Amino acid sequence: MKQFFATLLALVVFSSFANARTLKAVADGNWTNPATWSPASVPTDKDMVYIPNDRIVTITTNINQTSYTMDIRVGGRLNFVGGGAKLRLSSQSIVFVYPAGEIYANQNSQVIILGGTTVLNASNNGTLITGPSAAIAGNSTNNLASSNTPSGFLPYSPSALPVEFIAFTATRTGNDVLVQWSTAGEVNADRFEVEISRDGRAWETVGTLAAAGTTSTIKEYSYTARNLGGSLQVRVKQLDFGGRFMYTAVRSLRATADASIKMTATTGRLVLNFGSEVKDASIRIMNLAGQVLQEQKMGSAIGQVLVPTNYKGLCIVAVVTESGVAASQKVIL
Repeated sequence: MKQFFATLLALVVFSSFANARTLKAVADGNWTNPATWSPASVPTDKDMVYIPNDRIVTITTNINQTSYTMDIRVGGRLNFVGGGAKLRLSSQSIVFVYPAGEIYANQNSQVIILGGTTVLNASNNGTLITGPSAAIAGNSTNNLASSNTPSGFLPYSPSALPVEFIAFTATRTGNDVLVQWSTAGEVNADRFEVEISRDGRAWETVGTLAAAGTTSTIKEYSYTARNLGGSLQVRVKQLDFGGRFMYTAVRSLRATADASIKMTATTGRLVLNFGSEVKDASIRIMNLAGQVLQEQKMGSAIGQVLVPTNYKGLCIVAVVTESGVAASQKVIL
């Protein structure tokens, strides 16, 4: 049990998703329907999936993505409907139910499996999981849930988490760095400090923003650090009024954008030219506040790539790889 809670807190507070995208439910709907989510796409590998307290998301099919690692946070309701409704993800995934959140399943074929661990094994009488609770893959057992104990979700104390980070990004625009993060809840939170490092060891604070104190609603923060050339690493430190603190994951930024990546636009599409091959990258179209409007993932890109888009006006386009932002540019669509 102690090992579970230690692992759980490490996963929640120090997220391992280095380039995680937050996918938020903006409509009641099916998990596999892009219209349910913002940005409009289906949850995929390394996504942080957030269902707010005014939304219901339904799983009706077998979501068999055992190679996908996801951080799922349920503030509203996640429903399983139909005998084929299943959710299978990698052993590094976590399912987190907030205090007002619920997961409901009502057939004994409905399951949530993380790696080899069954954390939800529903019954025909109905299985309701409420928060605050969470589930991760077991370290010493193949099954945390059974017909007698249908849920492998274990409780946590919300007060143990001063801030629940649900998103954190750092994007370079020239010599400036736009740092953005979101929280799903804060307890006794005093402030946030934006820190940078040139070597990964020595850190300096380049900006401070006041926190919300205590709240259970989503809060979004943004800070632009000016004149920061060169390669660097970025993180956000949260401090509460009692002196406790915690960090986000670290984001790495290159010294300059990849000059071989060119960006232009024509009516209804973004045009990118890759002078050399780029693998496992995402193309993100963002507004000037850094909000992701559209994202397209690529296994490999070289030469010309066309990205259809309905967005118009001045946007920021970023090409993001596992090592950071490869290129970022303002484009008029």
